[in-house]
Amino acid sequence: MSWPGITDFSEAVQNPRLCFKGTELEGGEVAVNQRGMPLVFSGSFACVYSVSVGGASRHGGGAFAVRCFTREVKDQQSRYNQLSDYLLNVLPPAFVHFEYLEDGINLKGRWYPIVKMEWVEGEVLSTFVDSKLQEPETLRRIAAQWRGGTTASLRGLRIAHNDLQHGNVMVQADGNIRLVDYDGMFLPQFRGERSPELGHKNYQHPQRSAEDYDDYVDNFPTLVVYLSLLAVAADPTLWTFYNDDNLIFTGKDYADPGNSAVFDRLKKSRDPAVVKLTERLEEYCALPRVADVPDLETILQDVPPSTAPSSPATGPATRSKPATGSKPGTRSRPGSAPGLSAVTSRTATPTAAGPSRRQTRPPARPPARPAGSRKRRRARKTSRHAPPAQPAAPAPPGPAQAFRTGAARGAAIPSAKLPALNSLARDVPKVLLAVAATVLMVIVVLAALSAWAVVLYGW
Repeated sequence: MSWPGITDFSEAVQNPRLCFKGTELEGGEVAVNQRGMPLVFSGSFACVYSVSVGGASRHGGGAFAVRCFTREVKDQQSRYNQLSDYLLNVLPPAFVHFEYLEDGINLKGRWYPIVKMEWVEGEVLSTFVDSKLQEPETLRRIAAQWRGGTTASLRGLRIAHNDLQHGNVMVQADGNIRLVDYDGMFLPQFRGERSPELGHKNYQHPQRSAEDYDDYVDNFPTLVVYLSLLAVAADPTLWTFYNDDNLIFTGKDYADPGNSAVFDRLKKSRDPAVVKLTERLEEYCALPRVADVPDLETILQDVPPSTAPSSPATGPATRSKPATGSKPGTRSRPGSAPGLSAVTSRTATPTAAGPSRRQTRPPARPPARPAGSRKRRRARKTSRHAPPAQPAAPAPPGPAQAFRTGAARGAAIPSAKLPALNSLARDVPKVLLAVAATVLMVIVVLAALSAWAVVLYGW
């Protein structure tokens, strides 16, 4: 008889009272998508549904992740029982409570096993990184927690997750990391067995095989995740290597680091820790045995701390959304402050491609002198771009010109009197002309009187 697939399970969970009958999930409500169909998350050999249960459950209600296996796994119940017993009193902080149910879901009269886990609210690691490209310190804090909390607790218990990758790492709103999917976990009592899974190819050593099933299997992916976080924190443009199924590395990079673009970029990082860890990762990719890859703490013994500031946003555009406040159609630069777009300043400095468009405007004209005739102002306008003229021989100034020249030089003249002085300067020629005309008329009248006296009296 064939094992049910995702379609079969999705059809069954639409009636929780029937498929989960006799369990605390029978009164639950399955999350649905926009079309009203059950919301499902699929993995390599399991699919997951979100089921909300009211307060009547023994756990006080809440949401559960229900894992339904899409293929039969030998000794799965025994493995989960041993895992539950092993972690009964030492559950790592990054783990969630889980329960394996051999008779968990009923399909067409037959029971199939499920794993009921506490539902984790948060973002998978890749989505979290994508949303924090402009927050390098946040990424470094997550990297520190990954090193000192999440993976350190696994090493302390001598166990391994066996599939550390972005989809199995959740980051909650409070910044805590939680691990999910315990199907292939290694326990000390499993040593010598074949691994039930090989993990995600974009996080595993190129020589990984089913024979590699011990507490060392997490060493390589632990380094990959740690290095990826530090590298993106130092240079957000590295996120262009993200392809929706990795962070920045792929299996092809591990197979041939010498011809890998991402390895080449990381060796030029501004963060000395990233450069050193990249060199180490390249060395480990060439090792013939996965067991020879050391754990992260051993690797970091002579690696400088990651203290380099994040790089300015250069190079290819990132996959992140434009920052709040950016203009429509512009793309936020990675690593820039929130709200800044690619065009940010009216006084941007010229680049190799040429000066900024806003700098092509001619410089502002200098302020005019406090006083001066309109003719001289027009002359300045027409001669601003003309070559300098040769100085003419000075002419003796007339009364009006001398007055205007003196007014132009007089920096000490109060500005409030300038309009009156300018008006007076313009009226001087008219006054002189009127005086001359009056004098001429007086002369003419005197000449006429003299001629009349000679004729009349014989003078």
